[in-house]
Amino acid sequence: MRRVTKTVAALILATVSMGASAFYPNFPPPGYAARYPHPRVQANPPIPQGGYPYYAFSRPVQPYPWFATRPQVDATARPAAAPAAEQPDAGADDKQATSEDVDADIDADALASSGNREFVESLLPLIEAENQRILTLRQELLELIARLESATSLGKAQTKRLKQLARTYRVEGNPLKDADARATLISRVDSVPASLALAQAANESAWGKSRFAREGNNLFGIWTYDEDKGIVPLRRAPGKKHLVRKFDSIGDSVRYYLHTLNSHPAYASLREIRAGMRANGQALDALMLAGGLTNYSARGEQYVELIRDMIRRFELAIYDAAVANEA
Repeated sequence: MRRVTKTVAALILATVSMGASAFYPNFPPPGYAARYPHPRVQANPPIPQGGYPYYAFSRPVQPYPWFATRPQVDATARPAAAPAAEQPDAGADDKQATSEDVDADIDADALASSGNREFVESLLPLIEAENQRILTLRQELLELIARLESATSLGKAQTKRLKQLARTYRVEGNPLKDADARATLISRVDSVPASLALAQAANESAWGKSRFAREGNNLFGIWTYDEDKGIVPLRRAPGKKHLVRKFDSIGDSVRYYLHTLNSHPAYASLREIRAGMRANGQALDALMLAGGLTNYSARGEQYVELIRDMIRRFELAIYDAAVANEA
């Protein structure tokens, strides 16, 4: 009995001196990741790739690119009206632009029920037609300025036209006497790559499915403070008075948007980038021009990267026609 007691005591002493870890656990850890009955909560969950609206709206099911070659579009199928006298909108809009009617045959409900590919194909002719109208206007402007700077006097109608364009595009100074005013005007009367317009329209209107696209033909998130021209946002913060602008047609929305980029002070950097491309004989690059959109959204640089990501992800550059790159 005394011998057994001594043996037990020796074992206890050995356990204390060697540590319990030498005996328990007496098997190696599993060679696979431990499984948990419930997922562990991450301190910083990853942001969905692509940002809004990718995780809110499904991507198209078509393989990319949608087309092996750029589709041929008849820009005359939905012509944009070109009134002789273009007057800037005198309303109280946050983003100033013209408001002439455009002859468009896109129905907002049909646009909302279409897929992403159909959205692009429906909107593209309107963007191209308006770009063509702007470039025709640009050519007229360049001829007027060339005539003026060659010491050839302008006629009364030509003088009036040059002043009218300066007012429409919100240019300070007299283009008849001020070379800087003329340079500013030239930088404003210019086209915008279709891929940039398509990316912004898709983002701002959720591919034509947003309430403002369906009820107000507004694809670009344009605001107004005129109660007769706007729709009250459902989540407008208390004390705020802005509304989302209503348009008579999708074509009106396209024209307003392009004129906004070309005339509003907030997008001066976009116009400077574009003017630099023109001066260097470069084709207009939508990814570079997107850098001038930091003021378009409160998200700033995050918005710029979102638009660039949409252009890349949805292969929108294939829609950039040569028309947008004419000087």
